[in-house]
Amino acid sequence: MAEAYIVGAARSPIGKKNGRLSKTHPTDLLGAVLRALLERADLDPLAVDDVVGGCVTQCGAQGSNVTRNAWIAAGLPWDVPATSVDRQCGSAQQAAHFVAQGVMAGAYDIGIACGVESMSMVGLGTNSVQPGFAFSDAWFEAVGGHDNLYTQFMAAQEIARRWNISREYMDELALESHRRAWQATQEGRFQREIVPFKVTRPDGEVEEMT
Repeated sequence: MAEAYIVGAARSPIGKKNGRLSKTHPTDLLGAVLRALLERADLDPLAVDDVVGGCVTQCGAQGSNVTRNAWIAAGLPWDVPATSVDRQCGSAQQAAHFVAQGVMAGAYDIGIACGVESMSMVGLGTNSVQPGFAFSDAWFEAVGGHDNLYTQFMAAQEIARRWNISREYMDELALESHRRAWQATQEGRFQREIVPFKVTRPDGEVEEMT
């Protein structure tokens, strides 16, 4: 069995809801990263056997196979296939698994795993409130009825209770995580992986996010 290796990685700058990247179409955001990844690896796009992208909310601006749309929006060859997968919070990780499995099975020589989510443009749960409710009566029966619906928020609360994880501890952990991220950013540790992205500010000036 062949082994799969990660030989390059790139990502966009991280924005916040309704922030500087909020007006950028997700296909353009992902497309810019895909093109930069190929350029950095000095790789002919036609050498790519498949592109698999994770996306949770595949509707609206992220509908109709957002990964394929991003590839085309970046001006990359139409000959290369691309598909989008949804395993909810693990969607991009699943994309990486699928590409690795394709390499290990001998079906791919080179594949790209990626992911995109613009929660400013396509809000959380948008794909569940479109016409045609996502959950049938049989689904609710399988999970114990409408009154027994066990959400991930309830699961998180149960985990905290069972293992005695306090709110104070979680706040301390979150604060330290942000402190370390800020320090790493100031020290330039993420520069190699970030693809600079140009955005237009409200005053009309063009700004480069890094």
